[in-house]
Amino acid sequence: MLVGLVIGFNAPVESKGPVKLSFWIPGEGKAWEEYFRSAVKEFEASNPDIKVEMTVTPGGAQDIETKLNAAKLSGTFPDVFAAYLVFIGTRGARNEFASLESYVNKWDGKSDIFDSVSEIGKYKGKLIGMGYCPMPEMLVYRKDYFQEAGLDPSKPPTTWEELADYAVKLTKKDEKGNITRAGFDLPVTGPAFVLPEPFMRQNGSKVIDEKKQKPSFNDPAAAEAIQFLADLYAKKVSIPFDFDQKDTFPFLNGRAAMSFLMPSQITQFNVNNPTLKDKIAIAPVTKRKVKKSFVGYRLFVMGKDSKYKNEGWQLIKFLMTNEQMKKRMIDLKVPVVRKSMTQDFTNLDPANKTVLEYVEFGKGKPTIPWTSLYNKYVEQAYEEALNQKKTAQQALNDAQKALEEELKKFNLQ
Repeated sequence: MLVGLVIGFNAPVESKGPVKLSFWIPGEGKAWEEYFRSAVKEFEASNPDIKVEMTVTPGGAQDIETKLNAAKLSGTFPDVFAAYLVFIGTRGARNEFASLESYVNKWDGKSDIFDSVSEIGKYKGKLIGMGYCPMPEMLVYRKDYFQEAGLDPSKPPTTWEELADYAVKLTKKDEKGNITRAGFDLPVTGPAFVLPEPFMRQNGSKVIDEKKQKPSFNDPAAAEAIQFLADLYAKKVSIPFDFDQKDTFPFLNGRAAMSFLMPSQITQFNVNNPTLKDKIAIAPVTKRKVKKSFVGYRLFVMGKDSKYKNEGWQLIKFLMTNEQMKKRMIDLKVPVVRKSMTQDFTNLDPANKTVLEYVEFGKGKPTIPWTSLYNKYVEQAYEEALNQKKTAQQALNDAQKALEEELKKFNLQ
């Protein structure tokens, strides 16, 4: 009699391997990229089931928009993206970023993060971005150039009038009248409107009525601010440069005495010029009617269609730890966003007290879905005023009218 024989056997189990997580960061210079590459290696070492593929994109917002559009069409949108604040409005309106609410609500670090950090990452009340890096545009100056011009380096400009006066006194020209060293970096091309916006707000302009989602940058306060910058430019105190090309700023090449720079640019300057580290200083936030500065933000966001949101949040949470924030604070001079680390930041360098003033009085780009259109028309007006093609008021009037017509045409209001 045959007895049925059952032979047991284990089918081979297919190994899936680690999750491959795509992570994009905008280019901010060598020091910035080196920090993130190091942080990614640390994360992978403690999370061997996750492999992070980091991509460094161009630094310009428009270039990144183009890259994101291409990625969306090809199905390669990043799982995690270190986004500029402007993308919270432009891409948030397209519902391209995942909600972070459920992750943040369970996060034990939530209570230690400044309330403003969470608020700045919301689009229409929905949390889609976690702010990790305030990027104030700060007025930086060369103390040695001040002394050379007979100015007290302990008394930088704090008003528009002082800024204009100092810019003239600090400018050097050759016998033919050509500028050999600028008094003040005043951009003409690129996303130059990052610089004029705080001047407009210092003078009382809303620039954009974000509650009504309407442009309001052609009021007399805004026009006076743009005219001030145009009049200053006409005094030939600046060497032309492209604001979008961060390494072309005359100040960074020793050819300007004052400039608005981000912390990452200052860090890179100190790396490139260690002997000049003690010769640069940060001026307080200038004031007209009120104190206002421009503070961009970098925020971690996740792609809405990412298959690896849990792993993406693991990466974001790692990059928001005290340890990683401390490294950014020390290596990149990035202001902290944890309440428990504020004193550490001010203890690190007395100048950081001034940095925090820029953050305190800062306002970033308006959170609107039509930022690219706003930038196009308002930068056009700025350039027309600087090149004396129109008065500032006329240029802004024409720009706002053209923007309003385009918004109606595409039903964006």
